[in-house]
Amino acid sequence: MSAIPLPDASVRSPTYYVARTTALCPACGLTTRLLALALPPLHEILDAESSDVQDDWQRSDANAFLFYVEQLPEDVQRRLEQLSPHFRLAQSVATQSIYWANHCEHCGTLLGDHELHCEPDGAFAPSSEAAAATIELLKTNEPFEAAASGYALEPEFFGSMRGS
Repeated sequence: MSAIPLPDASVRSPTYYVARTTALCPACGLTTRLLALALPPLHEILDAESSDVQDDWQRSDANAFLFYVEQLPEDVQRRLEQLSPHFRLAQSVATQSIYWANHCEHCGTLLGDHELHCEPDGAFAPSSEAAAATIELLKTNEPFEAAASGYALEPEFFGSMRGS
């Protein structure tokens, strides 16, 4: 879908969202800006469980958040860097992997995807409509693909996020 396909892409879509919100840094206690990637309905995910078929893409009719994103096309990388220089590749000791991650804009601490996406009341895992309304979705009408090992299908309160 992009000019140079990612060899390890696990998701793809004709459009995508950049989600923006803020949270308190657990290290310094200051509010920091955060980014995440989300996909609208009709995106596709590679079925890794499929037998011998290499290109077994499954269409999804739901929204999804991506996390533990390991590879992105260069044009998406540039767009994210323009929105926040604090969203960049990082090596995580906890996951023993390298992925695109948020860092505190004040102290530089890595803000791990598990806490932001998988924990109740994480920045991108709101537990109420009011909390979801603090997340802004910026739609990008360009093809997207990525290699991501985290995928949250139809996140709760997605429809309450601004711009959805």
